This record gives sequence, C-alpha cells and structure tokens, in this order.
Amino acid sequence: MTEVTDIGDRLRVAREKMGLGVIQVAERLHVDAAVIEALESGQFALLGPPVYVRGHLRRYAEILGEPEAPLQARYAALQEASVEPDLTNAPRMLQQPPSERALRWPMILGAGLIVLAVIIWWAMQAVPAR
Repeated sequence: MTEVTDIGDRLRVAREKMGLGVIQVAERLHVDAAVIEALESGQFALLGPPVYVRGHLRRYAEILGEPEAPLQARYAALQEASVEPDLTNAPRMLQQPPSERALRWPMILGAGLIVLAVIIWWAMQAVPAR
C-alpha cells in the first residue's frame, strides 16, 4: 500500500468507525464533500498548496480523534519525494487583475466626497463672519 492511499484509507476507516458519512464530516469541517473525498483518495493536488492540505489533514484528524503526527509525517514524506510544485494550478483570482467594473464604485464614491467637501467649504466661505 502506498503512502498516499495509506493516508486516505486511514482517514476513511476512522470516519466509518465513527459512523459518519462524507457529507457529515464535510459539514463539521465547513468544507465541500469534494475536499473529504480528495483527502480519502489521496488526490492532494486537488486541494491546492501543501499548506492547505496540511491544514485539512490536521482538522480532519482532530474530528476523527486520530493522531495527527503520523498523517503529517506521511504527507511530508510525499512532499519531499515530489520534484517540483505545480505552479500552473494557481487560483484564478491571483492571475487576473481587478476588473474596471469593480473599481467603478470606489471612484464614484471618492468623487462624490470631493464634491461634497467643496460644497461645504464654499458654503462656509459664503456665510459672513460675526
């Protein structure tokens, strides 16, 4: 049994011992069921960078009452064995600049505040001093 399936099998067996379904665990962890399925099938690349995988493993182990250290050690060994990270799978929001539409309302609000400040200044200049 490879280390990848060993991690997933251990999580799946512990979950089934507790009588929990994938959806129940996903709800407890506040994640999609696809995250749990990826962890149990050893498809860690679907979960993003290793920091996210380690966090999911830690939280999943806590829910199941499993010791976290052996799972993390197995995952770390997998990371050491991998050659290079896949940087082509970066989140989309980091690859696209903010749209012009998203910047429209802050610009309108800023212009409105400037106009309001000028009107208040003009009104205060027009009032004669006593």
